[in-house]
Amino acid sequence: MKRFPPLFTLILLFFIVVPFAWSQDERSLSAEQQAEVWRNFGNLITTMEHVQQDLSEARHALTTAQVESERKQAEAEVERLSNELSSLQLAWEMWATGGVDLQLFAPSTQQEQKKFDWREELQSVFEPILVEMRRLTERPRKIERLRSDLAFLQQRLAAAEAALKSVSNYHIKAPTPDLVSAFANLEERWKKRRDDLQTRLDLVNFEYQELMEPKSDQEEKAIEALKQLFTGRLLNLLLAVTAAAVVYGLFWKLNQLYVHYLMHRGRNPRFLTRVVHLTLVLIASLLALLAGVSVLYVQGDWILLGLFIIILVGLVLVLQRALPSYIHEARLMLNIGPVREGERVIYRGLPWRVQTLRMQATLVNPLLSGGVLRLPLRELTPLISRVANEREPWFPTRENDYVLLSDDTYGQVILQTPETVQLRVVTAIKSFVTQSFMEQSPKNLSLEGFSVVLRFGLDYRHQAEATGAIRETLEKELAEGLQRELQGKYLQDLVVEFAEAGASSLDFVAFANFSAEAADSYLHLRHLLQRIAVDACNRQGWVIPFNQMTVHLARE
Repeated sequence: MKRFPPLFTLILLFFIVVPFAWSQDERSLSAEQQAEVWRNFGNLITTMEHVQQDLSEARHALTTAQVESERKQAEAEVERLSNELSSLQLAWEMWATGGVDLQLFAPSTQQEQKKFDWREELQSVFEPILVEMRRLTERPRKIERLRSDLAFLQQRLAAAEAALKSVSNYHIKAPTPDLVSAFANLEERWKKRRDDLQTRLDLVNFEYQELMEPKSDQEEKAIEALKQLFTGRLLNLLLAVTAAAVVYGLFWKLNQLYVHYLMHRGRNPRFLTRVVHLTLVLIASLLALLAGVSVLYVQGDWILLGLFIIILVGLVLVLQRALPSYIHEARLMLNIGPVREGERVIYRGLPWRVQTLRMQATLVNPLLSGGVLRLPLRELTPLISRVANEREPWFPTRENDYVLLSDDTYGQVILQTPETVQLRVVTAIKSFVTQSFMEQSPKNLSLEGFSVVLRFGLDYRHQAEATGAIRETLEKELAEGLQRELQGKYLQDLVVEFAEAGASSLDFVAFANFSAEAADSYLHLRHLLQRIAVDACNRQGWVIPFNQMTVHLARE
């Protein structure tokens, strides 16, 4: 039975298509060309007749086949010849009808059977990617398969050797000729089985060694693969990224020029301006993606294009879940959210001024070194800002100020940043986390002055004069002593009051107010007040009592 391979059919169709273009205007063909057209018609009809004859013979062979294998082979041959005959008939009708689309005349049932299947479409898109990945991983997968085959064959060979050894022992020790003959046949079968396993093991091991040993041609293939990578796919990726970056950069520069123009005109960014800014950012992102995809499409790199589509689909799914957060960020960018430009916001326990709200938020604290933070907008979504009062401080201290903390730590601020505050305490440097420093309720002695409080007690024998002459005399003694020691500087006011009648003494309290210039002498002034008060007691003969305890004894 004569067979026509598919290649012959394709060649024949090629010779049909060429004269088909000429048949549009038969009058413009020469006599030789027209003869060639009719000769091709005749060849096509002859070929169809031969295929029809072969198909009849194949069908007859199918009906007379007795063995299942022959029947399957005949069925395959019938199917192949039927497809080839249908292709030839389709080409014949298309040529004879002048290229009319025969699908237009197909039965409606056939058109309805051709339905859209998204699984097939998706498979057709990602099939080149999977084929390429399969090709790239073919060698390591083959090596792993050979390792598994080696282990399996070695295990079977060891078992066959053990079985053959046992059968040989029985063969040697067999007491009767019948047993000797039986064990001899069995030994022969096991020898054949062992030799077969050994041969298969040698073949697999040879193939494995061939793959594992480096060869010059493999090195050349590796070098050629690297060249193709750098001149092909990697170059396409670089071109796509460059195109996307250029497009995004142009729109970003346009956006920057627009903002600078508004700043130069002295206009604050209003709502419409922010809408334009956000729109430009979105357009820049979309066009950048389109530019990258276009480069890959023009270069015909379907692998990278398919991977890009996969990544894009993943991003879309992620963005779908994160859509509410992006809506909040868009409101912040438009300056219509809970945090707005120019207002005061508390971020991580510190006050900040919201300077700008763009793709990133810029927070500023003018009293901190390095007091500029650039944050993603999502960091501001849980916060609320408010209009700042002009007299509100942005931080309780400044560098070189003297402070007194709630734990009675006294020192000079030498550094304050958003993370750390350092104090010089006597000659040592003490560091605080900025939030912990704020929790210590620092008193700034260098801002508008400070007060030194002195609590002092006298014995109850002075009770009669405690609220009158003694108070006035103590106030006079303290004022004169401070004026004398300080040479009339720093002291702004001094008040002495009777505080209370304590358990062991009559207590007085003195409030000495000093100017901010004396902040570096705070400890000295506290000690100075104590010394002046004791000197006054010595001159006036006032007795400073000890702590007393009253003990009541029960009568027997």
